[in-house]
Amino acid sequence: MKIVVVNAFERGNRGDAALLSVAIQQLQQAYPSARIAIAGFEEPEVWPDFDGVPNLGSVRRYVGDEKAGRLARPARKAAALALAALALLPGGGLLVKALARLLPREMRTEVRALADADLVLSLGGGYLNGKADFASDLSITFLLLPMWFAHRFKVPVVLAPQSYGPFPTRWQRLVMRRVLSGSRRVVAREEISLTRLAEAGVPDRTVVRGVDSAFAFQGMSRRPWRQELAIPQDAPLVLVTARQFLDPAAQSAYEDAMTAAVRHLLDQDCHVVIVPQVTCAFQADDDRIVNRRIAAPLDSPRLHVLDDENIDHHEIFALYGSADFILGTRFHSVIFGLVSKVPCAAIEYDHKTRGIMRDLGLEHWVVRMSEATPDSLISLVDKLLVDADSYRQHLRTAIPAYSARAEEFVGMLRADVPEVTR
Repeated sequence: MKIVVVNAFERGNRGDAALLSVAIQQLQQAYPSARIAIAGFEEPEVWPDFDGVPNLGSVRRYVGDEKAGRLARPARKAAALALAALALLPGGGLLVKALARLLPREMRTEVRALADADLVLSLGGGYLNGKADFASDLSITFLLLPMWFAHRFKVPVVLAPQSYGPFPTRWQRLVMRRVLSGSRRVVAREEISLTRLAEAGVPDRTVVRGVDSAFAFQGMSRRPWRQELAIPQDAPLVLVTARQFLDPAAQSAYEDAMTAAVRHLLDQDCHVVIVPQVTCAFQADDDRIVNRRIAAPLDSPRLHVLDDENIDHHEIFALYGSADFILGTRFHSVIFGLVSKVPCAAIEYDHKTRGIMRDLGLEHWVVRMSEATPDSLISLVDKLLVDADSYRQHLRTAIPAYSARAEEFVGMLRADVPEVTR
């Protein structure tokens, strides 16, 4: 059996990397003899594999390559969109396969892998959403492109647990409905995503509720973080994650609030580690830029600002497990903490945060990023310190059952796409 995992991103996004690790493990459990390949966003010449699985590169990576010239990128996008349009024609799948030999190598490799696959799995996450602009229309189109080709090649498609929407434009709703309606299974990880899919016209028969696959992730690192950072074992340790997301004025207000919260924690004799959950070069999505701004006004030997882009998702998972508390903006940093039974306060920038925290009975630990103020964050972290014991007890009860639901995806795969023996 041949399987292609599409829409994998970069390992510099540790949450996405964890999702990819889990996807590979779950595919291997569901189909023990399968040959798996990744059509993702990492350049195959630089990153030839992930967890031992070959990386093919992808059409999306090739057309969005920021190292390509300003004229080359639009030309690449136009060629890929023309190929997608050809796939609409009667016998379009055969036509695309025939034309694949004329494509640039990276595009050709993915198209041929999709045509030869027995299953295409679109990785979980939160990438299928848009704004009311052409850039979002284009982004969603290219995210759906490998699934569209798979449909035309008559290859079953499954979308792993993820968040969906919003889809404010007519085009976004149209392509979502067209591509997802033909998929074997679409798994949404919170209730609001079910609503967004229904609004786009995706039929109920293809959609089920699931649980973010990161709840099934188990890190393999035992890195002694407290020892490395010279933090005493009995000292309270708080981890903080931040990100760039808002317009300049709102972003500045959010960062000021984060600085105030960190200063308050330091005044409470806590050690604080500001962690870069994401360090991706693409579109400068690098948390270290924001982290430095938050930390700049602060001066304390108990403040640690990590700057190493080579920390992998296993090592960062071990770091979260060593903490006493987490104030997290990047939601997979919160999930890593919750899986490790660490009390977390979450700063919401997307509906996935509140939806999953609500599932776990933790919605009262969420504050919207756009509404974060020094007072609101200080109040939240103070409550976290006071209610730590009851919070941990709640996690010991809630997390095992929730994580078990994430493991149910293996059985879902087997039921929806029976193993093919070659």
